[in-house]
Amino acid sequence: MKKKTIAITMAAAMIAATLSACGSNQEETAAASTDANTSTEASSAKKTELNVATELMATTNEPATGWDSWYVQRYGIGECLIRNGDDGTMQPWLADSWSVADDELTWTFNIKPGVKFSNGTDMTPTKVVESIERLYRLTDPANGGEGLPQAYMTYSSITADDEAGTVTIVTDKPTPDMPGVVAYPWMMIVDAEATENIDTITSAPICTGPYVMDSFTEGLEIKLSKNPYYYDEVPFENVNVMRIAESSSRTMALQDGSADLAINIAATDRKMLEDSGYNVEVTAGGRVCDTFFNFSNPILADSEFRHAFNKAIDGETVANVTTNGAYMYGYAVVPSSYDYGYDELKWDDGYDPEAAMKILDDAGYVDTDGDGYRESNGKNIELNYVVQANRSMDLIAQAVMAQLDEVGIKANIQLVEHLNDYLSNGNYDIINASISTMPTGDPGSYFSRWRTGATDNSCGYSNSEFDEIFDKMIVEFDSVKRRDYIIQLQQIIIDDAAARCNGYYATNVCYTSAITDVVNNPSEYYWINKDIKPAE
Repeated sequence: MKKKTIAITMAAAMIAATLSACGSNQEETAAASTDANTSTEASSAKKTELNVATELMATTNEPATGWDSWYVQRYGIGECLIRNGDDGTMQPWLADSWSVADDELTWTFNIKPGVKFSNGTDMTPTKVVESIERLYRLTDPANGGEGLPQAYMTYSSITADDEAGTVTIVTDKPTPDMPGVVAYPWMMIVDAEATENIDTITSAPICTGPYVMDSFTEGLEIKLSKNPYYYDEVPFENVNVMRIAESSSRTMALQDGSADLAINIAATDRKMLEDSGYNVEVTAGGRVCDTFFNFSNPILADSEFRHAFNKAIDGETVANVTTNGAYMYGYAVVPSSYDYGYDELKWDDGYDPEAAMKILDDAGYVDTDGDGYRESNGKNIELNYVVQANRSMDLIAQAVMAQLDEVGIKANIQLVEHLNDYLSNGNYDIINASISTMPTGDPGSYFSRWRTGATDNSCGYSNSEFDEIFDKMIVEFDSVKRRDYIIQLQQIIIDDAAARCNGYYATNVCYTSAITDVVNNPSEYYWINKDIKPAE
């Protein structure tokens, strides 16, 4: 095997040095402007405008279009019946309470009285039913929809009782995580009738949140104003959301006063900001950066190759050094910070490049022409590695590519703007995806990504044992049994090298002293909300 000249330790060191230098320059800038920044914030006790800098922005404001619903809710426009609490519990929101009948199918939601949509229309139980029916109609695969909500919950009936103030949903099968299902952002309640003629690509639907959208410039900015019909106090008259892709630029936006709140700042800059008096909230939430293998590729369908792939990667260095601490190291697809048996799992694919090369040799993936790259059926193995330049996924890909190179596997990075199309159509060999493993408050539904035939199983993985355990877990209400099933599913993924975990994302928010009551919710659903206020 020809010796490669690229080493991950050198690449990681260069990345760390660059970030350190950037942080040093910014620290000098911050130190020079500390008095001005403090003065500006001190004079903002009666702020009427909130400015937010974020790395990502939706391409449409239609909640029924895939993951874009996150952003409509993140902007403080949409609200759901139930909310993911800051402590991870499910809490009332547009529903005061809820219950499930003994049949484990019939759910009743008591709708909060006195709520109006942003157009002044009352949010009645009938309106709630119309909103949910709209979501399922637009996402129905039979109508050309993506079918994503249906992967979480399907129902046989949904009815409203306006006099009693209740909505009743009868599910097709037991849905233990139902509270989390209706807390998912695409389940936000909209005035379906009023939204019917709105172009939701450029405008937001009519919702119940504290803010309404005034304008949307795709990829650049969103302008919001106070919802005059909101059922609670609205702290700001206006909110401006700016897309600033580079973390260092978001840091500078905080420093020069153009942003009050910034989402996801690099670790080096977070330390500098904290030392300069800014507020920093970091949470290791449920988001994981997984590398998915496309099982339609015969090479990646070979479990021996996948195990060798895992052993070739120094995961601890990638998480701790390459991403500069943006990720916590871990090898299971459910974050170690959650009580789902991380310490009970057996992991045998730790960093061991010599073992990786032996596995590849024994499996017949060898270099016959001396060019330094292994071959399969006489052709060089060349993997199309699809990545997105956010949440350090591109840095992870560069590190992984360099280490694969060391064992004779060539991977070509394809940088894309949006991953969803590639995930859905399988147009990749390997792909990095930063995914929330707790979309409904527990990780059960996340495992559908490996369930044979599931809508979101884009990698094409199939394992009958996995399917059998998944099918038991997904309808299990007993928390102890459900946890045990989830541990078993994690172990199968590890034993079969069905995916690679690159670490658990440490999501963060950084903000100036001009605002207060900012909480970094681990779900990542609530960037802008009614609780963020001007500092007194």
